[in-house]
Amino acid sequence: MHPKPLPMVAADLPATAGPQHWSMNGRSACAAVTVHRREIGRYRLGIFLLSLFSILLSSCARVSTTGFLKGDTMGTFYTVQYWSDNTLEPQKLDTTIKNVLNEFENQLSNWRHDSWVNRFNASPAHKPIPVPEHAFNVIKLSLELAERTNGAFDPTLSPLIQLWGFGTKRSERIPEEQAIQAALQKVGYQKLVLDTDNSTLLKTDPHMQLNCSAIAKGYAVDLVTKELRQRGVQGALVNIGGEVYAAGTKIDGSPWNVGIQENSSSGQKLRSKRAIPLHYQALATSGHSQRVFFRDGQRYSHVLDPRTGRPVAALIASASIIAPNCALADGLATIALIIDSDAMTQLAGQYNGIEYFYTPWDNQNQGREARLHPDPVERLDPPRNFSHSENRLSSRGAAEG
Repeated sequence: MHPKPLPMVAADLPATAGPQHWSMNGRSACAAVTVHRREIGRYRLGIFLLSLFSILLSSCARVSTTGFLKGDTMGTFYTVQYWSDNTLEPQKLDTTIKNVLNEFENQLSNWRHDSWVNRFNASPAHKPIPVPEHAFNVIKLSLELAERTNGAFDPTLSPLIQLWGFGTKRSERIPEEQAIQAALQKVGYQKLVLDTDNSTLLKTDPHMQLNCSAIAKGYAVDLVTKELRQRGVQGALVNIGGEVYAAGTKIDGSPWNVGIQENSSSGQKLRSKRAIPLHYQALATSGHSQRVFFRDGQRYSHVLDPRTGRPVAALIASASIIAPNCALADGLATIALIIDSDAMTQLAGQYNGIEYFYTPWDNQNQGREARLHPDPVERLDPPRNFSHSENRLSSRGAAEG
């Protein structure tokens, strides 16, 4: 709305002004009024533009969203804590995660009769079998770890897993020595031939059975983490059965903190007394408190030594690995319970960003957690993108897995 013209009154004019002089001063007064009106207009235009800019700026500002998802997968649980500056629908995100995990189980679950791994186990020897992407990546890493540990890690352990009752058919029995030796004859990662050029796998022994459970959950964590990155998530903590990956930070900028489950030798679960901060890192823990049975006071754990065909001695409660991705952490956590500390130190040195430590039984108070291979410089370096898991997708944690 324009301001009203200022009135021209006689008091504004000189008393001696004649008609001609009055006319010239009238033009000067009108010019002054016009300038005044322009200044007011410019002022109001500036206020309007400033207000409009503030409105546009506030409308463009994104509100960070947080979420917590959970469900069941691979015979255990999963949880996902996340935050993002993008607008994400939790239900759609959860459906996406379920689809990713279901696809992975269809490839490598020994508990699904129609899975790729079970079809491979039923296939004849010396026949190249095409391998789907995720199974190929897990098998490749499994064979790498088998080579580097001279068979202390072995993805063909299934006959022994079934014999000791830790497989698809659960039982609590100590097999006869003859049965153990017979099962050992069917075990050996050398019986697998992976053609990396053609993505095929064949077995040289018809009785060989593939089982990738020592790495599968960790790899699934990496898959979920990668999917979250593609959906625009800035920070997340992904946990599948105790296998954990921490991407970025919490929404307030603080690191994700993960506790290690402590256990007494009697099997009682104890509250964690230590939280480990993670930043673009995975944490995996393997131990002797779950999937065990007792005979004559001796503990028999699901962690089997492929070289002896027997459970390893449960001298400590667990071993934990911090690594750049969860698949590698998962495999190394199992290995740490099988080989001695010197061999583990040598193996850890072959990879970047590895830390590991053992946790004794709670009733063994000395040396509660001995960090044997710290690499703090590697831990603090952020990845180029969202997740280190991408470094070895072609390659436990909150609780024991």
